[in-house]
Amino acid sequence: MKISFSGHETFVCRQFWLKKGYEHLLAQRSFSEDDAVVHLGVGKNMTTAIKFWLKGFGIADEADQITTFGNYLLAGVDPYLEDTASLWLLHYSAIKNEKLFIFYTFFNQFLKEKNEFTRPQLISFLKRKTEEAGLKHFSDKTYEADVNVFLRTYNRANDGKADIEEETANLLVELNLIRPFNKIDIQGNNQQWFKVIRESRAEMPIAILAYAILDTYGSHIQSLAFKDLLEGINSPGNIFCLTERGLEDKLAQLADTWPVEFNYNETAGNRVLQIKQELDKVTFLNWYYNG
Repeated sequence: MKISFSGHETFVCRQFWLKKGYEHLLAQRSFSEDDAVVHLGVGKNMTTAIKFWLKGFGIADEADQITTFGNYLLAGVDPYLEDTASLWLLHYSAIKNEKLFIFYTFFNQFLKEKNEFTRPQLISFLKRKTEEAGLKHFSDKTYEADVNVFLRTYNRANDGKADIEEETANLLVELNLIRPFNKIDIQGNNQQWFKVIRESRAEMPIAILAYAILDTYGSHIQSLAFKDLLEGINSPGNIFCLTERGLEDKLAQLADTWPVEFNYNETAGNRVLQIKQELDKVTFLNWYYNG
């Protein structure tokens, strides 16, 4: 995938920005218009950031056209993103569409190396990925800005400088995926660390898992190996940071909830999820939001 950084103008996506940007495009307005800042009610740099995040979260495509996903979520089932299920969907979309390189590589690759980390460690990892792609390093400020924006997307700043109300409005804070903590280093200094712990994610609706599996692997009749679902690229195990037992429980719940559509079993030590018929992934979202 293409390695790219910045574009967000160092602004974390706020919860109301996607709705603002969506309505801007719905009114057939351009982000490059002189009055875009007036229509959106934010400054020029924030206008650029809103455009960036619309694409990053899959609400708009590269041609600034609203996607099917964007219409479904923001014109239909949850326009104000009041349901945590919608935040899980946006988290999934940000990683799956691969526009946000740091999101994709963090959950698919970095977490295989470290569950606890510092900002410098994550920056070093991104520099290594840049080198492996045969590219020259970006500036240190570029890496630092991307890491800071990424971390603040998932947790509130803990430096006493950020506005509490603004940090609370950061889009994916409620998912509680990345948690800061302090650790004393060998020089006796207090250093900020972060950790991502795999959990059962009991609070995540099973319909979100069904949608993600069908969207990633296809909606046709097939068998999916448990290991691929746990550790594969863009797997639910990676994206949702599920424990092995947590994923197993959710797959069993999936088969119990929709036994005609799914089957989960273990044969000769091989755990397999079977998709038993052609399925429409949106059906499962409708079941959750409209059920």
